[in-house]
Amino acid sequence: MEFWVYSLIGIFFLGSILAFIVGKFTQKWNSFWVAVITGAIGFVTSCYIALNIGNSPIAHEFEWFRFGNFSIPLGIYVDTLSILMVLIATGIGFLDIVFSKGYMEEDESPHRYYFEKLFFIGSMVGLVFVSNLIGLYIFWEGVGLCSYLLIGYWYWKKNAAEAALKAFVMTRFGDVFMLAGIIVSLVFLGTVNFQELNALSVIGAFSAKLGFIISILIFIGAIGKSAQFPLFPWLLDAMEGPTTVSALIHAATMVNAGVYLVARMFPFFDYSNALIIVAFVGAISAFIAATGALVHKEIKKVLAFSTMEHLALMFVALGVGSVAAGIFHLTSHAIFKALLFLAAGAVIHMTHHTKDAFKLGGLYKYMPQTAFLFLIGILALSGIPPFNGFFSKDWILTESYRFGNPVIFGLTFVSAVLAVAYGFRLWFVLFTGNPSERSKHAKEAYPVMLFPLYVLAAFTLITAFFKEKIIYFIFEEVHEPFYMNLFMITMVVMFILFSIIYLIYYKKKFSTEKFLAHPIGSAVNFFFYKGWLIDDAIKWTCKNIFYGSIAKAIEWIDTNVIDGAVNGTAKFALVCWEKGRKIQTGNLIHYLTYFVAGLIVLSLIILAI
Repeated sequence: MEFWVYSLIGIFFLGSILAFIVGKFTQKWNSFWVAVITGAIGFVTSCYIALNIGNSPIAHEFEWFRFGNFSIPLGIYVDTLSILMVLIATGIGFLDIVFSKGYMEEDESPHRYYFEKLFFIGSMVGLVFVSNLIGLYIFWEGVGLCSYLLIGYWYWKKNAAEAALKAFVMTRFGDVFMLAGIIVSLVFLGTVNFQELNALSVIGAFSAKLGFIISILIFIGAIGKSAQFPLFPWLLDAMEGPTTVSALIHAATMVNAGVYLVARMFPFFDYSNALIIVAFVGAISAFIAATGALVHKEIKKVLAFSTMEHLALMFVALGVGSVAAGIFHLTSHAIFKALLFLAAGAVIHMTHHTKDAFKLGGLYKYMPQTAFLFLIGILALSGIPPFNGFFSKDWILTESYRFGNPVIFGLTFVSAVLAVAYGFRLWFVLFTGNPSERSKHAKEAYPVMLFPLYVLAAFTLITAFFKEKIIYFIFEEVHEPFYMNLFMITMVVMFILFSIIYLIYYKKKFSTEKFLAHPIGSAVNFFFYKGWLIDDAIKWTCKNIFYGSIAKAIEWIDTNVIDGAVNGTAKFALVCWEKGRKIQTGNLIHYLTYFVAGLIVLSLIILAI
């Protein structure tokens, strides 16, 4: 099976190169056929590995290079957790490629698009298959590079170029800490292998304080990749890229990497007492994201805030000790979020790239299939039974309640139930009411775009009905607690929130204009809309502290000390030359005098020594 694992990684990288070459030097849309064939082969290979993995993980490690006694290993470790992540990446990646045939129909360089997309999927596959932190970090950076290229795909647009740069810099900030954690682990623990690190933590072979330092450094990298507080602002600006890119980033690849990393090193984090930090960061991030999604107007940014919230719920699940709940929600979220983003892409494409939901309305009349499929995604997102989002989100709420920390549970509960409010707010605004002029020119999405939506919509039910088998495949026996009182309270609160949204945005019984016109209402709306001003705080800090103070101090040292030393050496040499040239008189008597004087001085020095 090792051959198939390595082949699966290579398939996507080889396919990306072929897609670029074929599209560049033949008919440009031939790159699509290369990409779709590569995606299909990749998904089938993933299924083959999943069906034949057996009870024992696939493990293979080799020495990458050596410096004396210092060896750097690489290798693969494939278990059911890895397989699930790869099935998500390749399955949704394939559907995303199919959908993009319609969405990217006006694109002038599909060869570049499919090259970057296949490289992106390949990097994610490699990330979850590697056996140690060094291998993971290599593919981790590959994922980051691809996200930069795809977010800035329309690089001639200023906003897209700046969004790509922002995503690259902000995620790299977290990656620096992660690299530090890897180095500390290698130096003090002598290994970066996931299984060895977890085994050492189980037997308590190192101090919990050292483990805590390593865990937090690595977790900061996960915060950056998974867009958690405070390194989340890049995720909102990333919406400047094509919607198919957003679907891939938010559902199948990059943002899931941080959750996977914590799940992979769960015993290590648990022993190091770092999980409480994971839980608190998740709870705070979820609350910020849910409130932001409640007030935003752009379709994709509402969904982006939603992604941040649901990733945060996964971190809460991990933080309170339930890997199974977190990973099952990762699976559910990948499916319904891919459905929502691709459905949003259909709406945006068919309304001539209108992103503001409040400039549309009444689209159900013109795009009934898309409206229906979008509704299924909203039902799953909101946690309405019998869709998969209900089971995974209810499980997380139950686990956070059982954990016993009122702050974590309170923030998690409010965030989870607010999904029904911002989800149906978006659906009512888009598809009900009187159609705008832009909506009147819309038409139903192409069949090539609807096919992936129907598949994903079906899987929001399939994964719910096969929940136990999915969990058993990954974790075997898992005890899932259930509290009827919590379940009833959750359903009642969600029903109340739905009723309020229904009356405001569907029945138009109430208007939000009076609330927004009031200074307090306007301030609250602005605060939530701007993501609690975290982005502004980061910009202010960078401008006034890092650039205004630290960077200017470094610039002064560079100019006056470093450059001063270099320039001073040159000036000193010029002075010596100017003084020395005056003794070159051409008079032999002078030269003999200097020679004898020098000889006497040297003799005296030698005698003194």
